[in-house]
Amino acid sequence: MPRQAAVPVALAALLGIAAGGLVLWKAAQRRRGRARSGSLREEAAGERPEGKASEAGGREALPLFAPPTLSWVERSLGADIVVVSERQEWDRVQPLLKKELEKWPVLGMDCEWVSVEGKANPVSLLQMASASGLCVLVRLPRLVASGQPVPKTLLDIMADDAVLKVGVGCWEDACKLLQDYSLPVKGSVDLRYLAMRQRNWEAEELTQDQVLYAARDAQVSVALFLHLLGFACLPATSKGENSVSGWEKVLSKCQGLVDIPFKGRKSGSTGEDRSGEARSPHKGKNRRSVVNVHSSGSQQVRDPRRQKRKPLGVGYSARKSPLYDNCFLHAPDGQPLCTCDRKKAQWYLDKGIGDLVSTDPFVVKLRFEPSGRPESDVDYYLMVKENLCVVCGKRESYIRKNIVPHEYRRHFPIQMKDHNSHDVLLLCTSCHAISNYYDNHLKQQLAEEFGAPIGSEEGVRLLEDPLRRQVRSGARALLNADSLPDPRKAELLQGIKDFFNVEAVTPEMLQEAAGLETRICNESYMPHGLKVVQCCAKGGLRSLMQLERRWRQHFLDSMQPKHLPEQWSVDHNHTKLIRKYGEDLQIQLS
Repeated sequence: MPRQAAVPVALAALLGIAAGGLVLWKAAQRRRGRARSGSLREEAAGERPEGKASEAGGREALPLFAPPTLSWVERSLGADIVVVSERQEWDRVQPLLKKELEKWPVLGMDCEWVSVEGKANPVSLLQMASASGLCVLVRLPRLVASGQPVPKTLLDIMADDAVLKVGVGCWEDACKLLQDYSLPVKGSVDLRYLAMRQRNWEAEELTQDQVLYAARDAQVSVALFLHLLGFACLPATSKGENSVSGWEKVLSKCQGLVDIPFKGRKSGSTGEDRSGEARSPHKGKNRRSVVNVHSSGSQQVRDPRRQKRKPLGVGYSARKSPLYDNCFLHAPDGQPLCTCDRKKAQWYLDKGIGDLVSTDPFVVKLRFEPSGRPESDVDYYLMVKENLCVVCGKRESYIRKNIVPHEYRRHFPIQMKDHNSHDVLLLCTSCHAISNYYDNHLKQQLAEEFGAPIGSEEGVRLLEDPLRRQVRSGARALLNADSLPDPRKAELLQGIKDFFNVEAVTPEMLQEAAGLETRICNESYMPHGLKVVQCCAKGGLRSLMQLERRWRQHFLDSMQPKHLPEQWSVDHNHTKLIRKYGEDLQIQLS
C-alpha cells in the first residue's frame, strides 16, 4: 500500500472499531473500579512503582487505555444518547444540541442504511455527536412518516456551513441525505484529509501519545473481533474434548471472509451476505469511498472530491454583484416612481429620455409621462432594499429566490406577470436549499389536489419508443455484424420490413433504420405547473391570486424570514388587479 494511503486507511479502520472499543473500555472501567482508575492515572503521570516493567525487554508495559490522553472518551461515555423517532423527541433534544454547538460548532456525523439485492435503501439512521459526547440518533424514516417534512431546526443545523460535520465518508453521507430526503448538508470535513496532513508517523521518535494510539489501534481491533463473534473472553484453545468450541469455532465464523477486500455500499453485492440475507446495517469506516478494488486485486485510496455526484451547491451560483443598486426613477414633476438597478437607470440617460438628478443616491428624472404612478409614498417598489439573505441576514453568497416557482409563474396571465420582482428575494445558498426542500412538499400537495403528478409519464415531453429502438438496434446489427446466423438475420430483416411496411429492404432503408430517432412526442404531455395553473384558472383571477398568495404564505411559514423588505405582503398587488381588471377577467394563460 502506498505510504500516502496508509494513514487514512488506518484511521478509517480505527474509527470503524471505535464504538466497540469504547464499549469494552467502559466495561473494563466498571470492573476495575475507581481505585484502579486512580492507579492508572498515577502510573501514566510518571508515578509507576519502581521495578514494574513489561515482560518483553524490561520496558514498561503501557496500559490498554491511558486516561490522561483519553479524557474525551471518559466524557463521551458519560454523555447522553438520545434516539429520535418523532417530532416531539427532536424538539426536546434540539435546544441541548444547539447549546452545545454554540460552544463548539462541530458534529461527528455518520449515516446508516441497508442495501437489498444491491440497491441502497434510503438512510435509516442519522448519527450526530457533539464535542461533549451528546449523541443524537435520528431515525429519519419515522421522523418524516406520513409526509411530514424534516424539522426546520434540523435543516438549519445540517445546512449551516459554520457547523463542521466531521467523519469518514461524511461527504458521501451528505450526498445521500440530499438524494434521499432533500436534506442539505454543508460544512463536511473528511477526517482522511486531516490524517493525510498529519505525517507525524514518520517522525524520528514516536511520542507517548502516538505509541498509545498505535497500540490501542491494534488492541481494540482484537477486542472488537472477539466481541463481534460473541466471546466474553478468549475462547478455549486446549486440546481437550471442548476444543471444537475454541479456535476452530472462530475460524468457522470467519469462513468466506478471509483475504476478501471490503466492498463499499455502491458495489453490486453490498447489503447482502453470501446467503442472500440482508447484512447488519453497521458498517466499517472504510466503506463506500475508502478502497477501490481493481480486477488485479490492487487497492488505492479514492479522492472523494472526484466523485461524480455533487453535494449541496449544484446549481447554486452565488451572485457576483448586488441585486439591489437602489437607484431611483422620478416622473417629470419629480414624483418618485420606483427603485431600479444602475444599468436600467443608465439606459434612460444613454437614450436621452432621462436626466441625471444626483449620483448619491443615483436619481434619474424621466422626460416623458410614465404609464403608471405609485398609489402611495409607501409603495413596495419605492423602498430601499438591502443586499442580504432575507431569512438569516447573511450578506455574502446570496442568490435570487423565486417565491412563486417559475414552473407556475411562467403560465400566469400577462396581467399577473407585470412588476413581479416583489416575489424575487435574496437568500443565502444554505437558506435557498432549505427553502427548496419545503417547496417540494408544497408541490407534492398541489400534485395531489389537482391531479398533476410530478415525474410521471404525463410530465415528460419526449418518450422512448421501444419498437423504434428495436428496429434501430436490428439495423445496426445487420450493418456491423457479419457473423450473424442466417435465421437471426432473417428475423431482424423481417422486423425492419414490418416497420416500414415493405416487402424488401434496400441498403438505403437499412441506413435509415440504423439512424432512426427512438424518441417520440408525448401527445398527453402536460407539465405539472401548467396543469395546476389551468385548474386554478377555471376559478378566474381570484383563484389564481389565491395560488400566488399560498406560495407567499408558505414561504413565511416555512422559512420565517427576519429581514423581509418593507411593504412585502402576501396580498401584494391583488387589490390593484381586481380594481383594474375585475374578477371576470378572461384568463389567457401563457
